[in-house]
Amino acid sequence: MTGQASAGRYRFAFDIGGTFTDLVLLGDDGTVFTGKVLSDHDDVVAPIRAGLARMLASHGIGVGQVHEVVAGATTAVTNLVIERKGAPTGLIATAGFRDVIEIARELRYDLYDLAAPGPDPVIPRRLRVEVDERVDAHGAVLCAPDPAQVERVVRELAGAGVRAIAVCLLHSFTNPAHELLVRDVIRRVAPGVAVSLSHEVLGELREYERTVATVLNAYVMPMVGDYLGAIESGLRDMGIAATLRVMQSNGGVISRELGERMPIRMLESGPAAGALGAAHAAQVARTPDVIAFDMGGTTAKACLVSDGTPAVTTEFEAARTQRFKKGSGLPVRLPTVDLIEIGAGGGSIAHVDATGLLKVGPHSAGSSPGPACYGLGGDKPTVTDAALVLGYLDPEGNLSGAVQLQPERARRAIETHVARPLGLGVIEAANGIHRIVCEAMAAAAKIHAVEKGRDVRRYTLLAFGGAGPIHAREVARRTGCTEILVPANAGVFSAFGLLVAPMKVDRVRTRFTRLAEMDAAAVEALLAAMEDSLGAELASAGVAPGAVNFRRSADMRYVGQGFEVETELPARIGAGVAPELARRFDAAYAQRFGSHLENQRVEAVNWRVEAFAAAPPTPARPAAGGSGAGAARRTRPAFFPDVGDFVDTPVIAEAVLRVGEPMAGPALIEQAGSTVVIGPGDRFVMDAAGNLRIALGAFAARGAKENA
Repeated sequence: MTGQASAGRYRFAFDIGGTFTDLVLLGDDGTVFTGKVLSDHDDVVAPIRAGLARMLASHGIGVGQVHEVVAGATTAVTNLVIERKGAPTGLIATAGFRDVIEIARELRYDLYDLAAPGPDPVIPRRLRVEVDERVDAHGAVLCAPDPAQVERVVRELAGAGVRAIAVCLLHSFTNPAHELLVRDVIRRVAPGVAVSLSHEVLGELREYERTVATVLNAYVMPMVGDYLGAIESGLRDMGIAATLRVMQSNGGVISRELGERMPIRMLESGPAAGALGAAHAAQVARTPDVIAFDMGGTTAKACLVSDGTPAVTTEFEAARTQRFKKGSGLPVRLPTVDLIEIGAGGGSIAHVDATGLLKVGPHSAGSSPGPACYGLGGDKPTVTDAALVLGYLDPEGNLSGAVQLQPERARRAIETHVARPLGLGVIEAANGIHRIVCEAMAAAAKIHAVEKGRDVRRYTLLAFGGAGPIHAREVARRTGCTEILVPANAGVFSAFGLLVAPMKVDRVRTRFTRLAEMDAAAVEALLAAMEDSLGAELASAGVAPGAVNFRRSADMRYVGQGFEVETELPARIGAGVAPELARRFDAAYAQRFGSHLENQRVEAVNWRVEAFAAAPPTPARPAAGGSGAGAARRTRPAFFPDVGDFVDTPVIAEAVLRVGEPMAGPALIEQAGSTVVIGPGDRFVMDAAGNLRIALGAFAARGAKENA
């Protein structure tokens, strides 16, 4: 919590995580209030209401002062897909193409496993039907659909009990007339059935990927509509008549209406919110290159933020059957913040496997029953239990008022399930859990950076999430990073990220164009039409036309290649622009692969437009006015792996730190919702924005040189 309540207006955001739901109120004057409550996956609204009511009452804020709500970061869509708990869904495809979603790419993600199962097609074959129609690759109608046949198959699906229908017709991205006809029939014959059209969801070539995105969108549409409606109704029952907006995977927020129509865009909304918050903090701290490290109760994520912008990809896979094997999941070619996820969070369970090795995750205790130290019924040792035993968490404290910690339960769980089976002491076992999870996260972060052609050692580690600042030091030591940045309110930082995210919508259209033969006027007309459509979409969400900005790009490749590289385009496409486009593509290709090819023809496959409106300016954080380190009167033993023993460590409340006053570790800095671990030999200081800047000591610096 920062600042005092004022009579001004507040924006409210919440992030529903696997263990905790984080809440943030941001005032027009920069005042920030935060809250953290246990998530309830049977009733997601109750924790939001209870947490917000407590925050409003504690700080004397009236419900009428809350003028905007950003619903973020929610795992609802992801869980529906992973657990296959979406609505009964039908598919209408062009004759001969209903099995595309099951045939997929005929690629095995494990070359040596001949029985490796492919991704579940989501829709059983009996609910996949065909209509006689055909449009060619240029949009010319070869065979128009018979409305009577369309009506017959719609009635067939409705009779089978579907609640949603995905419509994916061949080449509809060049001419959507037939999909629109099918939509009209569905609305007339089965008005209560949700409809998802492929040219709206993903207007580009590659039939399998387009079908997957359209099917998944339809599959979750009824549930997400109910979910968002329940949240909005619950807040309105409290008297909050604020606009509800939702976070997307691409790092932008959209209106609730668009979220209900395109729920697949919310698939990775949680990690995206954290990445946007990290980008904002990096810009404020004038540290443009950071690796955002978000560790919560269930998972940990890492995302590269270069030049103040998080990386975005269209190569995301949902619901992988094998976590780290590409091709074992469902491809979703929608723009998604590019990150790597590791199955390790505060609730990740430690266990001894059949070979006698200590493993951490991927199973999590979640919020119910939770880690053993929560005392809520969990008896398995977790990463949080290890952190408590090692002294990083206050044994007399609680987690944001939500859970009273119980150290003896943590020790007992580690002793029973890890220490005794391995013949170790409890401290040694807890340290093993801590080191394993930090090593796994560091290895994943290094691989992620290398895949992007980046050197992670040149990046600052920006740590947030309830468990991120606890583990940041060990992760940084193992990646070779020499500096850590911990933002204010790090424990609820993803929720804060929702409040700095822009309103954003995007669109893609396939149009094969060889640069040497490009019709510049036709391409400009296509891009301009996409801009007009996206501008209208933002206008319907309340964005003023003058506030909308556009970014253009194209998926380009050398002729003969089977993959593309996204390339930034100039603001306008005019005559004679082809050489400039080729130069831009060569530069983008070299950035990704180290060099580009010479004397090769270049073609564009897909044309993209992104429309965005910046979030309201975030007011400057009220200046911190702590009384300095002298206010720290507590110490407790904390274990540091590089020392190999416990060290009597000062415990300092973040609120007492003075801006610009350099200090030396070791120290445990207590924030609301998180604890920052600073080791012996480290130096740290609080900057004017409330960020903790930590320079790792000589041991880490030496390790970085050895890794060079």
